[in-house]
Amino acid sequence: MVNSTLGSQANLSTLLAQSVNNATQSSVSPSLHTSSDLQAINDLQTNESKITDELLNQLNDETLYETITSNQKIEDVLQQQLTSLFTISSTPSTLKYKLSNEELALRTVISSQHEGLLKNENSTQLIERLNTSVKNIQGAYANTSDILSSLGQLGHEQKTFLASSQQRIERSLNPYMESLNRAKYEDDDNYLFELSVKTKEGDVINITFNSSQGYDEETGEAIDGFGISYEVNGNLSEAEHGALTQVMAGVGEMADEFFKVSENSFNPLIVPNQTDMSLDFLAGFNSEQLAGFNVSFSTTQNDALDTGENTLDLSYSIDEASNQQALVFTAAGGQNDIDFALGMSTIGAKDTQQMQRYLASLDQSLEDSRVNSTKDDKTSAFGKSGDEAMQQGFALFKGAFASMSSAAERYSNLESLAEQQFNDGRAMVADLVDNMITNDTRYQGLSNKAPNTLGAGISKLADFDAAFSYALDNGDYQPKSTIELSQATEQSQLGELSGVTQSKNVSSHFDYQYSRPDYYNKEESYNVGTAVKNKELVGLVQSHEVDVDTKMFEFNPQTNQYELQMAMQEQTISKSDIRLIDDIWLEENENSYNMNKKERVESDEKQDEFKKTSSHSHNKLVTLIGDLDKLAENKNVRREYLTNLSQVNFFMDKK
Repeated sequence: MVNSTLGSQANLSTLLAQSVNNATQSSVSPSLHTSSDLQAINDLQTNESKITDELLNQLNDETLYETITSNQKIEDVLQQQLTSLFTISSTPSTLKYKLSNEELALRTVISSQHEGLLKNENSTQLIERLNTSVKNIQGAYANTSDILSSLGQLGHEQKTFLASSQQRIERSLNPYMESLNRAKYEDDDNYLFELSVKTKEGDVINITFNSSQGYDEETGEAIDGFGISYEVNGNLSEAEHGALTQVMAGVGEMADEFFKVSENSFNPLIVPNQTDMSLDFLAGFNSEQLAGFNVSFSTTQNDALDTGENTLDLSYSIDEASNQQALVFTAAGGQNDIDFALGMSTIGAKDTQQMQRYLASLDQSLEDSRVNSTKDDKTSAFGKSGDEAMQQGFALFKGAFASMSSAAERYSNLESLAEQQFNDGRAMVADLVDNMITNDTRYQGLSNKAPNTLGAGISKLADFDAAFSYALDNGDYQPKSTIELSQATEQSQLGELSGVTQSKNVSSHFDYQYSRPDYYNKEESYNVGTAVKNKELVGLVQSHEVDVDTKMFEFNPQTNQYELQMAMQEQTISKSDIRLIDDIWLEENENSYNMNKKERVESDEKQDEFKKTSSHSHNKLVTLIGDLDKLAENKNVRREYLTNLSQVNFFMDKK
């Protein structure tokens, strides 16, 4: 059933972004209103006519008469009219920044609601307050028009400005006012939104929206309940307010999509539509002002189909001390569970090509794990609906990965020391390696027996550790996919030699969570190590490995158990070790492949008969290119070369 307060037409992104100051910087909880707050409010209401007269006299002043056509003067009149509507709330003058007309309008709604809560009014009375608040806001706009008209200053520009402003406010109030058109339903719905944001200074902002609808058997009528709370533990600066607004906008857009799906959650397989959700706003997260946030969405629908509860929890934080950012996401709805986590450094650079490789590697890993391990037709083990839900969550996961990488790049630019350290180290070495493996004609490189989806060379992106999982719980049928991707980089120095080592790893896993023994494991790794002397690459070692381990079973009704049909282990390894000293190229390449497989053979004579297949290959090639005569003819040159080679080998082995 559609909940009208947070339903299809509810625009929480607008509501949250514009209502960040709806309840001012002090808590809207009635118990937190001080006597000075109430006195200020009484003074505001008592002096309402005085303020109006003062403002009118100011507007009639000859020196300002010509400038009233500006939007600023119109806003002065409008803000005075909106301010006069406040019931219980601190006056806007206590803020360190000026509120917009939209924020003022929404504050009048919330201040009126909390006056009703102080008086213990029921939901019907609170809804009547909402209706009255909207009429009062409309009246404030009408009064502003009358004031401008009486001064002869209500032209086309002023009318357009007022109409546009009023339209924005009406869109913001729309989620509240849908209660006017509620129908009577016999089911109970509950919608909850909770957001907590922590500033870098330690202030905490807590915002909660909740609504519910049910049926009162005694009165035979639909009943509505809702609550709004906004609490600040501390004082927000203007910069913190701006950073908070940015988070509100991004979280609000996610909420819009989450609650939109709940309208039609008649299918227990449907989960919130992560396809239309986005975590792009993380790329612009203001780490100078904010330390992180936590957000939770949930809907509970007790209808005849018993779709149960949909939940989404998200947390994001930045730790300056450790130069790390962290994100954790969990979503559950019906039979679907989606979880992913990202831990990432805040020091990194832009590397578009490597980002594309990582995203492609993630896609390939998902494809590997999603395939039904008991079929050969490559259909998804999760079915059409489950696979769609998994793909949606996976798209959000990849978007978060890209956004956090962008955040790291931006953060590095803010931190001059980190940027200098990065450019003096990994970025320079990365360019040297890329030039060698891309442009040097002597380079033999890694074998292409198993294509390297992780990409050769050193990534400039921030180091990270990421994991995604999707599970479908359908009783005895419980398939689950898990994808993991990581990158780790270290820098070292010994004498004149410096270097960077980096490991890239991706793995995919599929099983049925013990409801049946089938499983699929694939692990891929790429490791690179370097030695640099006088800003020249003198040593490069690479290794690429792919391991696959899978077993497929089939249920035998005669024995009432699953029987092994196929088991396979496959390993591909490629290595390359290069030394470039005194313009003498020494490269050693080694490649190996191993495969062991057994498949059940249908036989009337033997119950368990298997066909076994094995494959093995190995090759090694050493290449030496350069002016070798100088080594043979000159002992000093040969001695220097061997000394330098020994130093590089020791440095590479030590790492």
